[in-house]
Amino acid sequence: MHSSLSTGKIVALSTFFFCLLIGIIGCVSVSTANKDHVIMGVQSMGASLSGMKKEDARHFFEKTAENRISQMAILLQYGEKTWTIKPEEINLHGNIDSAVENAYGIGREGTALENLISQLKYAITGRSVEFTADYDRQLLANKLQEIANAVNTAPVNASIDFQPDGSLRHIPCVVGKTLDTKPIADALEPQILSFQHPKIVVLEPADQPPAIVDADLAPIDSVLASYTTDFYYGDRGDNIMIAASHLDNILVRSNTVFSFNNTVGQRTESAGYKDAPVIIDGKTEQDVGGGVCQVSSTLYNAVLLAGLTPTLRTPHFFPSSYCPPGRDATVADGLLDFQFMNQFPHNVYLLARTYGSSLTIYVLGAKSDLQGNTISLENEGSRMHPTIYRIYTRDGEVIDREYMHTDSYDTPRT
Repeated sequence: MHSSLSTGKIVALSTFFFCLLIGIIGCVSVSTANKDHVIMGVQSMGASLSGMKKEDARHFFEKTAENRISQMAILLQYGEKTWTIKPEEINLHGNIDSAVENAYGIGREGTALENLISQLKYAITGRSVEFTADYDRQLLANKLQEIANAVNTAPVNASIDFQPDGSLRHIPCVVGKTLDTKPIADALEPQILSFQHPKIVVLEPADQPPAIVDADLAPIDSVLASYTTDFYYGDRGDNIMIAASHLDNILVRSNTVFSFNNTVGQRTESAGYKDAPVIIDGKTEQDVGGGVCQVSSTLYNAVLLAGLTPTLRTPHFFPSSYCPPGRDATVADGLLDFQFMNQFPHNVYLLARTYGSSLTIYVLGAKSDLQGNTISLENEGSRMHPTIYRIYTRDGEVIDREYMHTDSYDTPRT
């Protein structure tokens, strides 16, 4: 019995030392094989890097990057248009230095014993080296913006104009398009970084609805009123035409208040206005924007004749030459405004046109809002103290006489 146990111990010890010897030989073999080379079991992009020296690994990554990048053109499509962004246009390149160092550094990060254990482990289980790309994100953003500029379209408001025969012509709106390039760049980034060939990018710009759509103007079927004043060419006439241009194609929605100053904007040199006569403290002087009050006064008369409701209006210091007394409306930046309310159930639409040396402002709207009435204006009193009435006539009979206001003018100061 004793002899049998001794023999068993001898066999066990012999087996242990034999395995130890094999392990030592294996470790020495692996360590020797891995010296100055990428260790056994390392691979990248589906190819083995085992046994490569640094220069061999560099050559592998350079060739791999070259092959992958040659297929990396980005195709973008919108409708029948296509664009191509080439790799060189965004400085696409492989992270070769880091890939080489990562591959060579595997199994060499710790102590000699730790490295030996790691090398044995990776020789059996394998280890993959991630090979990534990089690119100039600003260059990609610039290319995408160039494409967006070709795709983007500004919305166009629905509008109304006159036909040659004087009837109204409704011009449909156009929905604009805006391409947001950031989500495109964000979606492309992981594909580019991993050398994946991007699929065709179908561009989907967002709709940009206009401020005035077809439905806003659909009920408008007639000219509710118009008013014309005359002016002379020159700096004053230029100011009138600039201000009038801001009143053309203006929608005044139902139950909203229109502001002349907010719509026309400030009368400044940078806006194109020139020095011309204006009334300041009862005296006629030269100032930027002289003549614009003729535009607000022309609008005031058209508003009165259209049956709309003036809510803020100031007369001049003394009567104006371009409209009857009591029917002027002076304006001044930051001081005096002309405002009216559209109390009708439907929107109204302003057109302002200069024909030669005359200015005409039209108020377009739904004929039904006038309820069959025709509107005229009546002046009473003297030139210096006029009273204005709005007269409503239906079927040839006066049905209402609406008091508007009484003005008191002064004489010009020298």
